[in-house]
Amino acid sequence: MSGRVKAAILVFAVLIISGVVSFVSVVALAGKSDQIFPGVAFKKEDLGNKDWDEARKTLVDYVDSIKNKTIKVKFEGGTGEFRVADIRLQVDENSILDKAWSVGRKGNLLNQWQERKEVARNGREIQAELSFDKDKLNSTLNNLTKEFRIPPRDAKIVVTPSDTVQILESSDGRGFNIEDASDQVKSIINEESDPEITLNTVNIKPAHTTKDLENLRVTGEIASFTTAFNITKTNRVFNIKVAAEALDGKIIKPGQTFSFNEFVGPRSQEAGYKPAPTILNNEFIDSLGGGVCQVSTTLYNALLQADVEILQRSNHSLAVGYVPLGQDAAVAYGGKDLRFKNNLPCAIIIKAFVSGNRVTLKLFGDVALKKTVHIVNNIIKEYPFKIIYKNDATLAEGAQHVDRKGAKGYRVVSRKLIYQNGQLVVQKKLSSSHYAALNQIVLVGTKAASGSPSNGSGGNGGSGPPTTPTTVPEESTPDQPSTQPSTEPPTQPSTEPSTEPPTESPTQPSTEPLTEPPTESPIQPSTEPPNPTPPAEEPGTPSEMPTNDTP
Repeated sequence: MSGRVKAAILVFAVLIISGVVSFVSVVALAGKSDQIFPGVAFKKEDLGNKDWDEARKTLVDYVDSIKNKTIKVKFEGGTGEFRVADIRLQVDENSILDKAWSVGRKGNLLNQWQERKEVARNGREIQAELSFDKDKLNSTLNNLTKEFRIPPRDAKIVVTPSDTVQILESSDGRGFNIEDASDQVKSIINEESDPEITLNTVNIKPAHTTKDLENLRVTGEIASFTTAFNITKTNRVFNIKVAAEALDGKIIKPGQTFSFNEFVGPRSQEAGYKPAPTILNNEFIDSLGGGVCQVSTTLYNALLQADVEILQRSNHSLAVGYVPLGQDAAVAYGGKDLRFKNNLPCAIIIKAFVSGNRVTLKLFGDVALKKTVHIVNNIIKEYPFKIIYKNDATLAEGAQHVDRKGAKGYRVVSRKLIYQNGQLVVQKKLSSSHYAALNQIVLVGTKAASGSPSNGSGGNGGSGPPTTPTTVPEESTPDQPSTQPSTEPPTQPSTEPSTEPPTESPTQPSTEPLTEPPTESPIQPSTEPPNPTPPAEEPGTPSEMPTNDTP
């Protein structure tokens, strides 16, 4: 090879190497620039040949132009409009600028150079969507259409003052498809389509339809019970009203379990209850909710008349006078409860109200299920009370004063007799009841007469009666059992049920005691205030929770 050829080849190689080096240097240098390469755009807004600050201003100006758009809204019954700014338009500027700057700067230098040439020739649109606050859109559209939306109306069962049952029919409501509107708005702000949306009308079904309530089979009254109270005990009467109002209108569906404590709730000041006597450890103390037990007791007796399944019932530790022995139902929030299961094929609606000196609980259901029920209570044992004498230095010597009247205790068994066409068809045993006796306390005076020597035995230490002890018995009142001490064992009652229906009204329970329970009707008002002193528990009987009740 001649020297000239070799020289030419060498020159050519040097030129190639120089060109490559120059190309690499130019491509690499361009890649370090803070400018976006020509042809890059976002939503047709040119970002090429702009640094970050210039490109950001272009983005902000574009977003502001979208925010200032007004979107018209059409819907059944009216029209409206709102600005895009009202729905908080959102854009990730940094993400868009980062994507724009990255064009032509990825891969090896040759690939970068080829991409820059392609973008400069054909352009490159940065893919990113503007977004908005959907909750704000929903709120905006709801405000625009609030006068044109119609809420659905649930069917309701109404018990009239005359105790007839009416069903107020349900109706569909009218609303608008907000989800579909969201897609339309997204198209407007990202594709720059015509700024107008149409809200499609939708029917809204009620939660409870007329057919739903018809299927509950509530046609009329199936049971009722009333008890009386002393109207002069204002706080106690007030509490009875509060508890009755809490139960009024409640619906218990077939198979549903009812808890008095859950439905009525805590006996608190916030719930409206006032202090009144309640039973705690066989002593009366004032606490919130005294009197509520009379409402639970009245409900219990109405349930017995409807032959509903009783799951839990407790008697008071002391006998009460507003129902026959064996038919009370004590409650205490967090303790004793009245629970039942609606075992009927119909719903039960409770109507509870106070009128004068009486509280009434009525149950409504399928009148075809109404039964004739008679409650029989037998006293199988009496517990006589003792007379306790205590010296009292404030009374004249030899004088006596009954500080607390005594009352018998009882053990009672109860049965439910169900009649059909005048014939006894079923009898069911109810829960038994035990009421403790109350010892009578007599104060004996030890205060010496003026000028006479004192025996020095005042105070509470007297352990026995004087030479001729005297008790001061009082007659029973409708509010408490007899206070006479028992000296004879009760006669054992017959255990054979009658095969004839009772002569009393079938909806008013009666008792068949062996001895002397209260003789007044349980729905008769009291003529005297209740005895303020409760009977004590028998030895060994555990303390009771407060039962929220007075005699």
